[in-house]
Amino acid sequence: MPGFIDLVKVLFRNYYRGVDISEISDLERREFGFQFFDKEGMIRHMAFKSSDELKRYLVSNVPSHVYYSSALYNDPANPDMDAKGWLGADLIFDIDGDHLPTQNCQGVELMTLDCLSDATEEVNKLIDFLIEDFGFSDSSIKIFFSGHRGYHVHIELPDVRGLTDEERREVIDYLLLRGFDIERLIRGNTVLIDVKLRGIGGRLASLIHELDPDLLNNLGGRRRLSKYIIRKLNSLNPVISERLSTHVDEVVTMDVHRLIRMPNSLHGKTGLRVVRVSPSDLERGVDFIVDKAIQFRRGSLTLRLTKKLPVRRILGEDVNGDEGSIIKVPTYVGIYLVMSGWGEPID
Repeated sequence: MPGFIDLVKVLFRNYYRGVDISEISDLERREFGFQFFDKEGMIRHMAFKSSDELKRYLVSNVPSHVYYSSALYNDPANPDMDAKGWLGADLIFDIDGDHLPTQNCQGVELMTLDCLSDATEEVNKLIDFLIEDFGFSDSSIKIFFSGHRGYHVHIELPDVRGLTDEERREVIDYLLLRGFDIERLIRGNTVLIDVKLRGIGGRLASLIHELDPDLLNNLGGRRRLSKYIIRKLNSLNPVISERLSTHVDEVVTMDVHRLIRMPNSLHGKTGLRVVRVSPSDLERGVDFIVDKAIQFRRGSLTLRLTKKLPVRRILGEDVNGDEGSIIKVPTYVGIYLVMSGWGEPID
């Protein structure tokens, strides 16, 4: 489908002529990597002195995917990782619908709004942890829709950039509630489980109230808990870990040299923009978020479906068809279906 790829490249090039690169802090200290429509693999270990230089590269070369390093380096273009001169790395979290153990996401090959809703719930849980438990401010947390089935969360504060991979592992262990033991929140006559508490203590109280209201009532007061109550609390450890932990990709957070999708770049598999979203955007729902990421609204494309669609709504549009069906869809839907392998263009 060379003609179709040529069309997509024209659309991508025109987009990059006016792309906003202001979301990238310390641009000249970051390594960049690119994938292309007509080449295998990734070209990386590239650096740019300014946003204008980067923009010229994007327009001239039209990559399908654009990545930049979470790390800052003295010499980001050096192909020898040890010689780059690591200066620190942003704290990055990746929540991907592909990895969520929910009914809406498991086994679903296409991006669906239901799966993205589950990813949105996870990112809200993560933000709650970061603010209530770790003490980060709202303004220090950047949330990006990944352009596909999830979100990336960036924290760029100087205090976190120096964290080692092992220190980042400890952050992940906390978010995953790895090895969680509810008895750690019991100190003699003091029980740190109460709906009035911020952080894990408050979340625990809300969950226990949902599972066993009488048990929560037994935690009040200034008295030592009986062995029976403690056994009941311990029996909840597995469900607590399952319900309250946040499903983040731990490898992404621990890797201090990680490449992550560049903000405001286009996702080559969907044609959607990697767009920054606010907590209020998340509250408005996934339809709003996807609409915010959509480009290429003009015109339509005619496709032949290469397999039966497992869902009826694609990027908010009703699309029906069996394998071999010929359909006419908005340009942005057509790009997604073709680039993700569900359709082929008809000239």
